[in-house]
Amino acid sequence: MRYNAHRLLHQAANQPCLRCELVITDAQKHKLQTAQKLVRDALRAGLRVAGAYLTQDEVPLVKAHGVPDPAALSFTPKFRTQGSWAYGTLNQPAKACQQLDLDDGMYVPMSIVGLNPAVASNTLFAIVERILGALCDAQGWTLDTSKSICVRVVIDAEAHLDLNIYAIPDVKMALLEKAFHAAANRAIDGSAFSSPPPEIRLDPSEIYVAHRTTGWEQSDPLELEDWFVNAAARHASWTDLKRLTRYLKAWRDYHWDSCRLSSLVLMVCAVEALDEANTPPQPGRDDDGLLVVARALSAKIAGVVWNPVVDDKALNDNWTTTEQNQFELKARALASELDGALNNETSIFNVVERFRRLFGHRVPDNAALVSPIASASQVRSTVAAQSPSPRVGSQTSG
Repeated sequence: MRYNAHRLLHQAANQPCLRCELVITDAQKHKLQTAQKLVRDALRAGLRVAGAYLTQDEVPLVKAHGVPDPAALSFTPKFRTQGSWAYGTLNQPAKACQQLDLDDGMYVPMSIVGLNPAVASNTLFAIVERILGALCDAQGWTLDTSKSICVRVVIDAEAHLDLNIYAIPDVKMALLEKAFHAAANRAIDGSAFSSPPPEIRLDPSEIYVAHRTTGWEQSDPLELEDWFVNAAARHASWTDLKRLTRYLKAWRDYHWDSCRLSSLVLMVCAVEALDEANTPPQPGRDDDGLLVVARALSAKIAGVVWNPVVDDKALNDNWTTTEQNQFELKARALASELDGALNNETSIFNVVERFRRLFGHRVPDNAALVSPIASASQVRSTVAAQSPSPRVGSQTSG
């Protein structure tokens, strides 16, 4: 027997479903946004007097790379939310050991890092961490400096904020500021994602992200966001890519406390699976869309997952062989359970149980949300019931 289990995953008007359980609360949203504002305000104030945060050892290094008076170093950063909050794919954690994550990007003018950006990344990290260290002490937060391309502010056991530092040409900073402030939903400090007008988009080679060990690396977060938004639009007539991505993340978070199967890898695999599908998912069927992706997932995880916007950059080259094998086996189980639940079960109760084995208790334990689908052969073998002839009253043409 085949089944439609779409309503286990998604229902309108906040009726019980997996998608509903993934939405963060207003209190959590307020906590993240409040922390983001405090971090941004502290950095704006601190970087206006950035020179005051330099040590005696750092002053000659900064002076040697084009800053005549390091003590007077001052600049105004710009901010833009990125990552899952911007994509609309931020999930409620599945376990207490997992955290909500808000990703923020801070843009600084290229002039403050000199003609050779590789020189100043460590210094800029140090300045930012000294500013945020004081904020963390005041707020009772924790500063985590272990990440290679971000500064992490741990708000509490439930949430953290990751800050990436980008350098772009000074003149483009001004253009971006004007463009984003031209409309409320394009504000560079807004938390909702919206692509900037194409005429002011930067060449990716003009944007650098600070890395603790390798200096500055070319990276354009907007390019990746555009790729995801365009992919979602491309498949919108038959499936919702954002929801499918959230289900994949929910599956991962249920089966691992933490792992290196990143959200970006899952996003890329989902997009590629939909792009390559011989038959697109049935419209209005999140369960069928998820099955299309799941059937392709293990093979993709077993190979190299390439960054969709950076040539020759793998997203899973940091996995061990053991991790890759484990991810592949779990992905096979995901496809097998979904296929069995939707296409080869004998009971709607078993369908629910299979979904709960994949995603946990956040899937409603409600068999009424699953509907059997009659096969074509069943329809053909059903004896047609004879309907009574309609009663037609007298008619007068006129």
